[in-house]
Amino acid sequence: MTVKIQIDSIVEEYGEWLKRESSVRKYGEWREITFPFLDRSNDQLCFYVRVANGVTSFTDDGYTMASLGQSGISLTDKRRERIECAVRRFGAALNREDGQITLETEGSRPDAMNRFIQALTDVQSMVETAQHHAAEYFVDDVAAALDAHNVYYTAGVSVHGASGYEHSFDFLFQRTASQPTRFCQAPNRLDRDITERIIFGWNDTAKAKERMGSKLIVIGDDRERALREPVVQALISYNITVIPFSELPDRMHTELAA
Repeated sequence: MTVKIQIDSIVEEYGEWLKRESSVRKYGEWREITFPFLDRSNDQLCFYVRVANGVTSFTDDGYTMASLGQSGISLTDKRRERIECAVRRFGAALNREDGQITLETEGSRPDAMNRFIQALTDVQSMVETAQHHAAEYFVDDVAAALDAHNVYYTAGVSVHGASGYEHSFDFLFQRTASQPTRFCQAPNRLDRDITERIIFGWNDTAKAKERMGSKLIVIGDDRERALREPVVQALISYNITVIPFSELPDRMHTELAA
């Protein structure tokens, strides 16, 4: 019983710690809220809240998008679209003109604030910084290469596996007279954890009767360093084709084009 009480008190203790470590400052009709969560720059998460006419409004004042740009990230239209999709999952929105991420609610303010914080952190976590301090979405670079060579595809496909779980794939290349339906993943990094998830997702997907004969292709980013051989061999052992990005121009027309 004592152990259960101690565990049950964790949520209460966390709430007390969060309140103690956070701060609120007044800026006219807005309140600046700072939480003890670190952003990509190792600064504490900061945003602004206003209540007017029964509507609670949240904004990051454009800081999140500005920080991505200052980090050397090229904010292409495709990347902005992806960010817009990410924040919409939490009921927030991205203003393309000034870069503000915003959320408004007439309902539960704690729930809205929690969703807004998730939206901000989700955007920041979408981009991984490479060693040269310029971050990119690898899947966008793959798409740009395919577009440049007139290789047609469907982007962002989700299908259900035999288990009923839904699995997402970065690209889908349609079946042709000489090629089966080809699903494709292009992860930002290809390590053991990502590889295990890809293998699990593909095994479940391939077992569905409607995907019989389909194949999976994984495009790996070898621009900074060669792909890890154990990872490549693990994928190959499950009949998954691996294409290093450096080989994509030479292989796309024979393995990906219609």
